Amino acid sequence: MRVNIDEIKEGGLNRVWELTREQVDGMVSGDQAGYRSDGPLSVDARFDRVDRRVILRARGTASLKAPCGRCLTSMPVQVPLDFRMTFVPQDQYSAPPSRDEDEARDEAIASFEPTSLDEETYSGKEIDLDPVVREQLILALPPYPVCRDSCKGLCSVCGTNLNEKECGCDRKVPDPRWAGLDKFRNT
Repeated sequence: MRVNIDEIKEGGLNRVWELTREQVDGMVSGDQAGYRSDGPLSVDARFDRVDRRVILRARGTASLKAPCGRCLTSMPVQVPLDFRMTFVPQDQYSAPPSRDEDEARDEAIASFEPTSLDEETYSGKEIDLDPVVREQLILALPPYPVCRDSCKGLCSVCGTNLNEKECGCDRKVPDPRWAGLDKFRNT
């Protein structure tokens, strides 16, 4: 997904991009929760220019599948995307002022400026939106998806899905700090 800056006129520019399942899979691959695409992703974008800065407002909803974090059953997950980003030309971007070592020891400083949290740089006449959409999608993913709040998960002994049936296994884990007293209880 690329946009040419010269196409953004005074009234702004609206664009809609359709990302295929394969593209969405590429964006979420490597996530520990095991997300997979369940369909294409449509991204509605609005671009406005302020001098050489470009303001992007984008929305979309990603349809994904993931195994439940408790019972491993595949489940659908709708991930809303709604973000705003400002693109600043590389030559206009000013890095935060550097501090000497004495000041750094005395004062806790962040590795980024709060005013530049939603800023990215660009060079040339085109802006590549793929990395931005990928980043926003990954940030919006639930880290531990569950099929429902009342999910019982899997039996730790035999692996039976406890939502489907009770297995009857003794899942009590004895506290090892009391193990020495067990011989007295049995006598």
